[in-house]
Amino acid sequence: MSHRPITLVDEAGVIPAGHAELDEMIVGEIPSSNLLDHIIRTRNTKKIQANLSSILRIEPWSRARRSPEGAHALRERGTALIRMFRYFSDDATTNNFNSVREALHGVGAKFEEISQRRSLPLLHLTDVDALNDESLDLVLDHPGIRLVLAEPMYFAPAQAPNNVELPLNFSFPPPPLGLPVVGVFDSGCDPSDMLAPWIADREIFILPPDTDFVHGTAVCSLVTGSRVLNDGHDWFPAVGCKVHDVAALETGGSSFSHLEFRLRSALESCPDVRVWDLSLGAPKPCGEQFSAFGQKLDELSDEHNVLFVVAAGNYLETPRRGWPDYAVLQDQVCEPADSIRALTVGAITHIAAEDTLVPEGAAAPYSRRGPGPVFTPKPDIVHLGGGVHQPWNAGGASTKVLFPGDQLGYGFGTSFAAPIVASMAAHAWQSLEGHQYLEPSPSMVKALMIHAAQLCSPDYSHIERRYLGAGLPLDVISILYDRDDSFTLIFEAQIIQGAYRWRKAPYPVPDCLMKEGKFVGEVIITAAYAPPLIPDAGSEYVRANVDISFGVLKGDNISGKVPMEKEPGADTMEKAQIQNGGKWAPVKVHRKSFPKGVKGDTWALQAECSLRAFEFILAEPIKVVIAVTLRSLDGDPTVHAKGIQALTTTNWIAHQLPVSVPIVVKT
Repeated sequence: MSHRPITLVDEAGVIPAGHAELDEMIVGEIPSSNLLDHIIRTRNTKKIQANLSSILRIEPWSRARRSPEGAHALRERGTALIRMFRYFSDDATTNNFNSVREALHGVGAKFEEISQRRSLPLLHLTDVDALNDESLDLVLDHPGIRLVLAEPMYFAPAQAPNNVELPLNFSFPPPPLGLPVVGVFDSGCDPSDMLAPWIADREIFILPPDTDFVHGTAVCSLVTGSRVLNDGHDWFPAVGCKVHDVAALETGGSSFSHLEFRLRSALESCPDVRVWDLSLGAPKPCGEQFSAFGQKLDELSDEHNVLFVVAAGNYLETPRRGWPDYAVLQDQVCEPADSIRALTVGAITHIAAEDTLVPEGAAAPYSRRGPGPVFTPKPDIVHLGGGVHQPWNAGGASTKVLFPGDQLGYGFGTSFAAPIVASMAAHAWQSLEGHQYLEPSPSMVKALMIHAAQLCSPDYSHIERRYLGAGLPLDVISILYDRDDSFTLIFEAQIIQGAYRWRKAPYPVPDCLMKEGKFVGEVIITAAYAPPLIPDAGSEYVRANVDISFGVLKGDNISGKVPMEKEPGADTMEKAQIQNGGKWAPVKVHRKSFPKGVKGDTWALQAECSLRAFEFILAEPIKVVIAVTLRSLDGDPTVHAKGIQALTTTNWIAHQLPVSVPIVVKT
């Protein structure tokens, strides 16, 4: 279906219940098949005819859709998650909730409720084996249940099968004063001498033998001192962070319900930590719908004003992937890297050797790719996860980390790229705190990190972006300060839906980039925002879209010159715009160079908001952080100064963004 049959549904008295796949609309039970038949046969209005032309078929929500894994998988796992239908009617939703609960109580099912914002709670079946086959069938056939899945398990992705221990021949420095703290939600850090001064606090949910501290120690060591550990390589950030260590992930894997409880508890007990590293994931790629864990991260991010930095996941199957190698494999990002609010991190390499699988600076052969569910662009950025030696070993081209007992060793994985980014993000957040006019937020820091990656990286093709996202951000300074050949403005726009458009014009363009009435240079734009979400809406989980335009103003219309980075095939059809054009994605990335110049006297930046069908009018505007960089193509060192001059002539109210930045003093 290319358009929703909303008029038909309304006249037939059918209650909408969201969507499943992109081309599927779900509705409640049809109250009168005779009425629907009458409308189809006799109504000839344009709206009804257009609605009918969009319908390919009408079919029931089958048991196969309700339980795609089957009863055997549920029994094998022993616990399950139930998602119920949420209707766009409060009464119908409440009735459905009560009906499902009564049915579960009727068969003696043991279950707990896991809350969801703007949706019915998830039901956690705690003992599937307590149900006989007849009782389980009654559950799986209940018409009010949308989905039943075996409860997912999450693991610390394997860093390497054969870690090489090295002699400890360096002194790990003590932490300087004033460092930000990163929450590391992992298997726990070994309380050894080397990292002890860097641990701000600990929260223990598990102890040996449920954890061996191996993965958590490695992750914490990269938060604190990735460059120190890796021989001063300047692709690693110069300044680390302290750690709030949460031991929450068992070596043999942890269930969603346990991790949800532990993470919520950790956030409540440590409200001052704003950036959290989650170097964990499911062992398989995410599905076509957003995961319960990814949605829970979105909810917790909103509730606690935190940014989750999540590893994209490791692809450990064969065949091994080289670079460039765009073979179609089952290597998409894994849960919970599909989180809309999170900053998802893939991995690249920083050293090459004769027996490494990919060259320096390439997408690591294990790093999972995008897109995420509903073609959401993921990963957002990449960092240094370590190289792999043939056939599949750690070695000199891998990343150096600390293991328990203050042992230095080699490892690789997106688990090691994410904590480096988390450390940088925490510094970026801290640099904004205390600003007189701006309050740092997850969207703001996420936009800055992605924009920094764009500024430090080449303009990738759409296929390369599936693996590399926006690229590699090198340091916090590049996030917050311009080069001499660049002019960057960052806006926090308040966007509402409808006819109103947020616009800044005339846009201040450095005159050194205008040659004979043409703009000659590069335009790089990143926008990030936190749209409203409905977990039970399927493919329409994201409820608002913001479009960004940058171009020449002609009368009251803007002629967009810098389109969003999109895959080939985007057209005016909704499904194509989602698949290929990034519609509904909460991060927008635009980039274009004009070596031959483009004419334009008055340039403008514009943002517009649209909502999903049946979405309530927004009570408050959506805050959209937009970063725009105009950059010279020939390294002209006057661009920044000329940009400041142009900004002065606009009479716009402008403020320096960072309050403070981390520096390293070498003696």
